[in-house]
Parts: sequence; C-alpha cells; structure tokens
Amino acid sequence: MHEIDAAVYLTTYSTLASTLAGAFGFLVAVVLFVMQGINTHISYCAGSLVAGSPADRHRLRQLQSSGKWDEIVKLHALAGQQSPDQSADDNRRMDEQFQEMRRALARLVTLRHALSQAMYLTGFVILASIISMPLTVFFLDPNSPVAMTLLSLTIISAMFCIRGYFKLMLTAVEP
Repeated sequence: MHEIDAAVYLTTYSTLASTLAGAFGFLVAVVLFVMQGINTHISYCAGSLVAGSPADRHRLRQLQSSGKWDEIVKLHALAGQQSPDQSADDNRRMDEQFQEMRRALARLVTLRHALSQAMYLTGFVILASIISMPLTVFFLDPNSPVAMTLLSLTIISAMFCIRGYFKLMLTAVEP
C-alpha cells in the first residue's frame, strides 16, 4: 500500500473550499442578475395593475413603491380582478399582466429559496473542509481509514454542492 503524504489532505481540503467559494460567488452574481430582471418585469406588471385594478389604488401605489409584490397580488385578487370601469379587452389585458406577475413572482420565490439552500450547503461543506484539514493532518494518521473516509465524504458533499449549482443555474436561465 502506498503511503499518503499529509500535504495531499491540506491541498485537497483547501482546493475544495476555495473552489466552492469561487463557484458560489459566480453563481450568486448570475442568479442576482436574473432576479433583478424578474423584479423589473414584476414592477412593469404591477404598474398595469395599479392603473386599472378595482382594488384601492392608493394602497396599491404604496405597495408598489415598497416592492411588496405578493401583497399587490393578494389585494388585486381580493378585489375581484375585473374593473367595472374598463372594457372587456382592458380587463383581459390586465388579467394577462396579473397572471404574468404571479408566474414571475413564483419564479422569484423559487430562485430565492434555491439560492438560500445553496448558500447553506456551501457553507457547511466549506466549514467541514476547514475543520477536517487540521484534524486529518495533525490528529489522524494520513493513511488511516478514518482520514480517507472523512476526505471522501467532504469530496462527495462538494460534488452535491456543484450539482446544486448546476440545477440552480438551469432554473435561473430557463425562460
């Protein structure tokens, strides 16, 4: 059996931690850019609702200025979604904007949740790498099964992180 040098553990753990940190940073930049675009689209849809909704327009304007999109959706839905002051075509267009706003809002919530999960998983794996690095080098024999198992588990966890990044990136860029 080959002897394993302790430097292998140091290099592997530090590479895992820095690679995950860099990949997560890139992922955050892309996802935040997409979320900003979705938020802009929701703001446009909300503008249509505020202009024609049968709900209290003053309250809708307050909610729009504070970016509380989910409350705008609830308020418009509770008001019946159809304005008696508008034609059937205008009500249909407003309903299309309302449905588009609901879909975009659901996508925004999904991205926020997935980004949060990715953040916690990344933090856990980086922390595991930081803790395992001195533990394996200074307290365990580099050739022991415990040290190798600890390294293997950390690598597998990092692979799950990368898999989660790909899934999140696909979710972010889907039309």
